[in-house]
Amino acid sequence: MLPGSDIPPPRGFVWVVAGLALICVGMAFAMPWLWRVRTTRGLSAVVGRTTTIGAVVGLVLAGVFAVKGPGEPSIPPMDLADYAIWFSVVALAGAVNGVLVGLVVSWLRPVS
Repeated sequence: MLPGSDIPPPRGFVWVVAGLALICVGMAFAMPWLWRVRTTRGLSAVVGRTTTIGAVVGLVLAGVFAVKGPGEPSIPPMDLADYAIWFSVVALAGAVNGVLVGLVVSWLRPVS
């Protein structure tokens, strides 16, 4: 990610990297559980769970950024429609990432 960022990277770059590392650790702990779900309930159950988790993580992140603000004082404050769009887009992005994670986790499942 560093080669694609501004040089020097923005202050928030460290938080993005830390957040991604935290999500990766969480997925490493969740993989055995998701493999058991795949074995007992099938691929659709795994994708459903990871989609829901992704949407919830997206909503949490949208809330954190909405409370913290953009960090740019020249940007006007957001109104209700802006917040609705922001939360919808970030939750949808989280859900799409959840689908992808569910498919990859199922694909990585060890053959028993």
